[in-house]
Amino acid sequence: MLEQISFRRHGAGSPAERQLVLLSAGIAARRRSTHGEAERLAVRVDWSRLAQTLRVRRLLAPLGPRILELVEGHADDGFAVEVEQAIDSARRQGAFLQLVAVRTMAALADAGICSAALKGPILSEAIYGDVGRRWSGDLDLLVSARQLGSAVEVVRTMGYGAPSDHVDRRGLPLLHFSLQHQREMLPRVELHWRVHWYERDFAHQRLLPPAGYPPDRWRPAPVDELAALLLFYARDGFIDLRLATDLSAWWDTFGGELQPGALDELVCRYPALGPALAAATKTAERVVGLPPPARVKSGQRLSLRGRVAVRLANPHPYASYPQLYADASLIDGLLAPPGGLGAFARRQLLQPREVLSQRARQTQSRRGTSRLGNVTRVLIRYGLAMTRLLRAPEGIARDGYPERSPPRPKGLAPD
Repeated sequence: MLEQISFRRHGAGSPAERQLVLLSAGIAARRRSTHGEAERLAVRVDWSRLAQTLRVRRLLAPLGPRILELVEGHADDGFAVEVEQAIDSARRQGAFLQLVAVRTMAALADAGICSAALKGPILSEAIYGDVGRRWSGDLDLLVSARQLGSAVEVVRTMGYGAPSDHVDRRGLPLLHFSLQHQREMLPRVELHWRVHWYERDFAHQRLLPPAGYPPDRWRPAPVDELAALLLFYARDGFIDLRLATDLSAWWDTFGGELQPGALDELVCRYPALGPALAAATKTAERVVGLPPPARVKSGQRLSLRGRVAVRLANPHPYASYPQLYADASLIDGLLAPPGGLGAFARRQLLQPREVLSQRARQTQSRRGTSRLGNVTRVLIRYGLAMTRLLRAPEGIARDGYPERSPPRPKGLAPD
């Protein structure tokens, strides 16, 4: 889920800083083609402010080394020190999370429950080659829906309290159960049964290891892992660059293994994911240069709602958390599959009072928990998001996003 970060308080940096960050988030081919531009931007950068901005956005470890490589010695020495400190800190956290993950997945396996790690240090090591390049604060594990209740009981034997997430008539949470360690000695564990609002079978069928397979050695097929990363990106409303950077790092490492048309075959099997995957591949192409071979072909003619969702993508957010949450919520509705708008309304607008109360506590909001009041506030924020498009026809161009698509690096196939 979208993490609560006060972008408004810390700002998004100067135009030069925003553009340098955007260049560094791209795939390797794009980065190689923009060295000259990056060096020109470097002389206009406040390196101390850039380090602070990236730290707050949890981008210092993944993007710091790329920025240093792009500017080739033009960075402030203090920036390089802060990057190394961020990576060292993330390595310690990542090693700790890995130990907890291995222990937890082993306990689940002993109970006959298949599990798989989502994102976190295992992904960081796979796509960046270093657990310290992607800081994570909690442990995300995937289990099947039918084993979710049993998985909760196993994790609770490790000192975790009962989850308080709202459940539907089947006893399932929206995405996951969140468990806090009672003595706060271990990280929060989130037990997922799916990875996106509009899927019920994809995660279970494509992201979990076969029975008896060591879970800490499991890797999904390239197309399935790419699809999961794209769905994470869409689910969080295309906000900021953390998930987009994961996509570019994944492509640099595993893109050569992707079979032509693989995503289209996946959409044929899971059609409800089509709008989200089409918009996510198009957005990732624009933001980080994900090549056309990774795009869902139907995305070349996105629906009107899909095109609006792509234009709402915001790699340099500068807003309150409630506004960012509303932006992600709006994109959720725009990417709803046929017949999915009712579920969207219930999930994002007509939530139970207990869900509104829980969110108010999480965001330290003083707003009431009236469902009508929530609908009114969210619809107003939807209006603000759409107004942003009217002020900037290219969506987020004024915040550092290129007015037009960046030049395609040589060697990549045309659209």
